[in-house]
Amino acid sequence: MFRALKGSIITLFVLQSIGTVFATTLKDAVGAASSYDSGINSARFSKEAGNEKFDQGVAGLLPNIGIESSYTKQDQPHASYAAAVKRHSYGVNITQPLFDMSKIAALKQGMAISDMADVEFYAAQQKLIVDVSDAYFQVLYQREVLQATRSASQAFGKQLGQAKAALRLGEGTRTDVDEAQANYDAALAKEIANRNDLEVANGLYQRLTGLNADEISQINSSCIRPDISHDLKIVMDEAARNNLDVKTAQLQLKKADADMLGATSAHLPVVSLQGSYGGNWSRGEGENVLDSIFGTTSKTRNTLVGINVSMPIFQGGGQLSQSREALYRREQARDTLLDTQRKVRQEARSAYLGITNGLALLKAQKKAALSAKNKVDSTQYGRDLGLRTIVDELTAQQSYYEAIRAISEARFKYLTSILELFHVTGSLNYEQLSKFDCSDYVKNENRMDETE
Repeated sequence: MFRALKGSIITLFVLQSIGTVFATTLKDAVGAASSYDSGINSARFSKEAGNEKFDQGVAGLLPNIGIESSYTKQDQPHASYAAAVKRHSYGVNITQPLFDMSKIAALKQGMAISDMADVEFYAAQQKLIVDVSDAYFQVLYQREVLQATRSASQAFGKQLGQAKAALRLGEGTRTDVDEAQANYDAALAKEIANRNDLEVANGLYQRLTGLNADEISQINSSCIRPDISHDLKIVMDEAARNNLDVKTAQLQLKKADADMLGATSAHLPVVSLQGSYGGNWSRGEGENVLDSIFGTTSKTRNTLVGINVSMPIFQGGGQLSQSREALYRREQARDTLLDTQRKVRQEARSAYLGITNGLALLKAQKKAALSAKNKVDSTQYGRDLGLRTIVDELTAQQSYYEAIRAISEARFKYLTSILELFHVTGSLNYEQLSKFDCSDYVKNENRMDETE
């Protein structure tokens, strides 16, 4: 008897849940959003722009090479000699920093900013996965809730018709009709609200992915077993190391160290190697025959190699203030990192408990729904014997449909907890979504319940 009733409730719930076999998996949805969503495309270009900071930092340590050239003509109309003098010059200059802490600080800043751009892009990818997954789960949840509400409306409508028929035959009471009418009207109101919630969920999913929400495939929560450690402390430590918010805070601290080095470098000397090579020549009109042949009366070549040292002495105290500011910024970044690690550890704990307790809650809700169905059957049997009223039966049915709704809610929380744990530990990626792609929903769901 128990197994038969159990099979009936599971079959009913499965039929309410899936209705039609759909095609789009969660992995498909996220893949579509990766090319459709403009936010992730913007984050991709932001990453590329941020990566350029590394090249800019390296460039500051490389030599600067420049070429100079000039041509001038000076007219001297009142001069009897060397009128209209033409001058030509060219030069090649090279400057190589030998000791410049500001350049080294700029390189460290560029490295931190480049790495931060990568982490921010990965964070944007994870946020997209979370947003799409949440929208995906919401569609499934609202779809199941609406189907349960429709089933309740149909059952209460049938009860209302029976109550009215019994009243006409003198076998029922006005109280039974009013109770049935109240339950039926409440179910209709819930159905309208649930239909609206489903439309909102469908719209959000379509905005993120560009896909039709009707093609979403059902997720079989019974075959999802996330690979997580049984030690909560290990999970929390992993989150404190690998969470992307933590990595961002670490890079901000690294950049603050580089900023402090840059502020300190303003008090240090700058040493650079300089070298140049060039030539100058000039020619005046109306000079001698050789000038007409060789085109010059003055020609020089020059080569210069030297070391340039500059040392700031006093700049009004501004650099001292900037050094103190950089020190305070570094301490701020250090405390921000510590706060982020503490917050992430708490989030990992909540997600971990959401999984472990969520699976137990899901099983408990299924058993509660089974008990509620048994109560409906017993109440109907008691009513046939005259021991229960229609009010009792309506109350039992209402409890049963609420239990069905509770199963959907427990499943939704369980799935979101799995996703949140992947997210908070920094392990959420496209491949992880394969864990949510469980085929053959009906077979697996029934097999799990038969072995409980």
